[in-house]
Amino acid sequence: MLCYNCFMVKRLAKYLIITFAITYICWWSVAALVAYTSLSYSDALPTIIYIIGNFGPAVAALLCIERKNYLLSLKAFLFSYKRRGIWFFLLFVALITLTLGLSSMEWNSQMSAPNFIFTLLGSTFIYGGEEELGWRGIMQPELTKKISFPLASLACGLTWALWHLPLWFIEGHPNQSMPFWLQATLGIFLCFWLGAIYEQSGSLPLCMLFHGYVNVMMSSFVLKLNFVLVAGIILTTATAIGLWLLQLRHTKKLAGAPTDDGPADNNKIEENIK
Repeated sequence: MLCYNCFMVKRLAKYLIITFAITYICWWSVAALVAYTSLSYSDALPTIIYIIGNFGPAVAALLCIERKNYLLSLKAFLFSYKRRGIWFFLLFVALITLTLGLSSMEWNSQMSAPNFIFTLLGSTFIYGGEEELGWRGIMQPELTKKISFPLASLACGLTWALWHLPLWFIEGHPNQSMPFWLQATLGIFLCFWLGAIYEQSGSLPLCMLFHGYVNVMMSSFVLKLNFVLVAGIILTTATAIGLWLLQLRHTKKLAGAPTDDGPADNNKIEENIK
């Protein structure tokens, strides 16, 4: 057990070190280039370096996959899926669409249908969704082996916020249109929603798509901070926690039910509860 715990800590530490090293080197370099040269954030060189930094979590995740039978491990890592997982994904898509739509009631006139699709693809594979290989693929599963889902989601959210910090030092970056504290708060809530989708579906592609979808919807609607927005965010987060509680109750019922094969495996039950 001690060896397993050491492996878990080393794997998580390895993931975080590689993630922050790649991203921080790239993004702080972009901040310096924009601040101390004639280059702007939208120029080719800063943009390329910035995109490389986006892939810090993804690269770190791929380096943390079990090396024995790597291709099989990679396939399982990328394409695992739990039965009926798509319905939980659609549930959160509906909740976030209603939350943003009803709180805003104002569509961004620049977001045409082709632009929406193009932006969604970019947000899923380059500007957000690709992060899920690391945050949901490595960090959350490692944390939920030792702590509960809400605590794991909170830890992921706080780490995610810290990871994004350099963006507020890159002059001209779109994230600067929102205060860091507000972005960090929304990021923490987002980690609860993504965490629930991953717990219920086991699918990284669905998490990637949802992350990209949220990013696009926040650009498609004119964001307005009001009661409807706050209530919708709270309701969506409560849904995520409620699904975890239902799963917890179901697992405890299974733990107390006799089976033909003998007593339940307590270790497996404990892992399912987290």
